[in-house]
Amino acid sequence: MQEMSVLQDCFVANIPGKDMTAAIEEKLNTYGACCLGSGTYLVSGVRMPPNATLSGLGRCTRLLLDPALEAGSTVSMDAFCCVKDLFLCGAEQKIELPEEPGARHGILYRGTATTKDWMGEGLKLNAIISGCWISGYNGGGITCVDTGYYIRASLTATNCHIFNCGTGLNISHFSEYHAFTNIQCCENGYGCINNGGNNKFVNCAFDGNRLGFMIDNLRIKSPNHSHGSVVGCSFNHTDNNKGIGILLLGATNGYIFSGCQMFYSRIVIEASAAIAFNAINFGRLMDIEIKGDELIAFSDCVFGGVPARIAVSNPAAVKFSGCYTRHGKEIRI
Repeated sequence: MQEMSVLQDCFVANIPGKDMTAAIEEKLNTYGACCLGSGTYLVSGVRMPPNATLSGLGRCTRLLLDPALEAGSTVSMDAFCCVKDLFLCGAEQKIELPEEPGARHGILYRGTATTKDWMGEGLKLNAIISGCWISGYNGGGITCVDTGYYIRASLTATNCHIFNCGTGLNISHFSEYHAFTNIQCCENGYGCINNGGNNKFVNCAFDGNRLGFMIDNLRIKSPNHSHGSVVGCSFNHTDNNKGIGILLLGATNGYIFSGCQMFYSRIVIEASAAIAFNAINFGRLMDIEIKGDELIAFSDCVFGGVPARIAVSNPAAVKFSGCYTRHGKEIRI
């Protein structure tokens, strides 16, 4: 009975057409939790206090960011926060994807870290996202920015679907030690922008996006970038079967791709170093373009056919070891 009473205290009923931001934030600030029912909750941006949990009933609970707002996020997370079992919407209908990420985000995990002050008051610690559908934002479905170097300034996201967004996972700048598992980032502008360091992606799908997975430290300078891992992920059918599945620009601290698959997508690497592709299943309509003078290694990979093109600026820097086509032909530069 006491548990039922607590749930009732935390519950906010939907009032169609009314901005429910204040009502939701009141529960979060009072009880540290807010439970939402079915229906569409119009919000102008819910700011969670530390140690709070915002939850719903799955896809029947919709949090809609006010379409009149040019910028903002449906939910902004603080330290030790949890967001789960919600459908976060940036629009009621499918949006036209922007050329570059915009300023409307689904879930925002923003710190204030700088290279000189990364343990300050704005430190965000140990947040969790689970079981969410996220769609219709011109920015990131999940956006992480300036959370800094600290190993516990981290976000763990799991079992989510992100689609029809400017970017599925948008780690835009100086944001590290995040872990993403079982995330489906499909039919977005970018599947993932990973301009932080030490970030891990396991069993995720970056399929059917205009561009699959990108690290860009040439245009967007981010301290301590790259040096993470992608394991068991897919990069398929990018940009109508002719796009870039993996784009690495200035990723000079290394990166590992292991146990992944890529069909009908390309790899483009420029000015990067210590990049390893291991045990990858490369399908048809593959090509690989590498510019730079530092190590890029492919090992124990299989190709559905001979790559349409392998363009390498410095053959001495690119190594293929134990890589074969399905017919047993060894892949060489």
